[in-house]
Amino acid sequence: MKKIATIILVIGIAFSYSCKKEGKMVQTTITGTLLTNGTNDKIKISVEIDRPQVKLYEQTDGPGVYADGYKEIASVTVDENARYSFDLELNDRNVYFIGYRNLDTTIYFPSPYSWAFHDETYRFNYISVGKSNFINLPCLAKSWIRPRFINTNPDQNNNDIFDLSYGVGPDADDYVIDPVAALYFDKIVGLCDSLAPWIYKTWSGTYRNGIVNNDLAHKVNAKLTRNGVTEDVEIIYTVLPFDTSIVEIRY
Repeated sequence: MKKIATIILVIGIAFSYSCKKEGKMVQTTITGTLLTNGTNDKIKISVEIDRPQVKLYEQTDGPGVYADGYKEIASVTVDENARYSFDLELNDRNVYFIGYRNLDTTIYFPSPYSWAFHDETYRFNYISVGKSNFINLPCLAKSWIRPRFINTNPDQNNNDIFDLSYGVGPDADDYVIDPVAALYFDKIVGLCDSLAPWIYKTWSGTYRNGIVNNDLAHKVNAKLTRNGVTEDVEIIYTVLPFDTSIVEIRY
């Protein structure tokens, strides 16, 4: 009897595997435009190089074609207005996302090599399978800033101390995406309205890749001592694309 029960159990397991759903293919559309990060403007496209491509990736359970565990499923070249479109069948049990390649790197930072944002907060480019998806992809323009530090305390004889710890400063590396602290100012004491003596290369916009999250923002962190009280302050700022602009850091 025990032997018969074992055979029935094995048959049951085999039957369950044979009935396992593999997912069904459903029609999915994906459209959008490549935008300059921080604007609603389509990216600038050079006539001297091939136009950028938008690529569709499938996330895999383990290491895929790429080290992050994903593989390319489809690719399309944007039109002259930086628009793209996919209309295809995808498996409703799989996870997909999109990314771009082949930007004009004279004015844009290259696209990241990894698009697999595993944190749910950052999944701005993931696809809803079986639906119509409209996703604009922000591209990081090369930009330059000259910070202007302004003390907003109306007391002309104030002794405020602004101790900069993070957020602005030149960097020797030509490929800077996330600004790293550079202490080129000692503590700024008292009344101040001063331009920094250097220009800093960075990326356009307020939030990187269009994700509204303070961890991905242009920001200054400092300790501000005012009226004998010291507090941590965080000042988020915006950078214009393609050119040098003055960024006001008001505290």
